Parts: sequence; C-alpha cells; structure tokens
Amino acid sequence: MEIRIENDATVLGVKQQFAEAFSGLKLELFKKAHEQGESSNAKMRVFGTEAIASLTTHDLPISLHIDITMTVAEVEAAFENLAGLHVQVFRKMRNIWIETVQTDDYALAKQMEISQNSTS
Repeated sequence: MEIRIENDATVLGVKQQFAEAFSGLKLELFKKAHEQGESSNAKMRVFGTEAIASLTTHDLPISLHIDITMTVAEVEAAFENLAGLHVQVFRKMRNIWIETVQTDDYALAKQMEISQNSTS
C-alpha cells in the first residue's frame, strides 16, 4: 500500500492511513528517533493534529510503499529514511496496545496474525 503524506498532512491522518491498511497495528510518531530493539520515550510522542511538515525536514509530498511482507524494523526505517519521521509500530493484544520492540524482525503480516489470534 502507498502511504501518501501531503503538504497539509497531520499526525492523525498518517496514523489513520496505516491503521486502515494494517488491521490490529498502529503507528505512533515521536519527536526523536529510537534504536532498533529499543522503546521510544513516551514523553516524545506526538499527538493528533500536529502538522507532519513541522516534524520533518524532507520535502512533501512523499509516498511510502509499505506492504505486509516488510518487517517492523523495515517499516520504521522507511519512515525514518524516506520521510524523516520517527515512528514506532504497536500491536493490539486483547485490549491493550504494545510496542513491537521484541518482535521488530516480524513481518507486518505476522504481527497482524498475532493481534487477531489474541482476540480469538
């Protein structure tokens, strides 16, 4: 799927595009990057209507190709390298959202499967 980040894009809009394409997963955006296998600092989380243009030095619009065969680490790296955005993928487990830090090497398809099986 293509995630399109337009000049007037907001944090919420990018998060919605991702969530609609990848059931049981969500993105959170942060002001600072994290290392692979590390959690992001919750105090650095960016919420809601903040403009993407204020978070990146990259020229907009940007189009990111993300598909279910990509690992979490690859998705996070794509956002970092191609869009200048610091993101963390979360997976829904029952009724809570958890960071996928321990499973960054799992493909999005596997993450979605784990999420779906947690609610069965």
